[in-house]
Amino acid sequence: MIVLDMNIVSEAGRQNPDARVKNWMRIQPLTDLYLCAPVVAELSFGAQRMLLKTGSDRLLTGLRTMVDRTFNGRILHFDGPAAELAGRLQARREAEGRPIAIGDLWIAAICLHHGATLATRNTRDFLGLDLRLENPFEHGH
Repeated sequence: MIVLDMNIVSEAGRQNPDARVKNWMRIQPLTDLYLCAPVVAELSFGAQRMLLKTGSDRLLTGLRTMVDRTFNGRILHFDGPAAELAGRLQARREAEGRPIAIGDLWIAAICLHHGATLATRNTRDFLGLDLRLENPFEHGH
């Protein structure tokens, strides 16, 4: 199980995505790829921002397709156990003097709760959380 961070979903959706990300996505079984609720929220924010700024609903349409079809049944939620885990992670990071953004915290907790790997470009943001990380931007190097 691999949860895609927003930066991977965004890159994969570009007209000319980074070749490493494109190749990495191509070799992953689609059924192994998941989204999580905080990533859907980030994608929704970007799509709504584009709609308000330009009037284009292209990103909203793409998001609807991802949620309703591509990742149907494969969107992990931020539930009670993940929330408790998030509190422990946040306290640990604070004690280490390394605060973590709330969205990243929720993503990490969801991944850890489900035993999932996180595919992200921003691996540094998640270090020290005992989370399996994969950076598709480094794939093939």
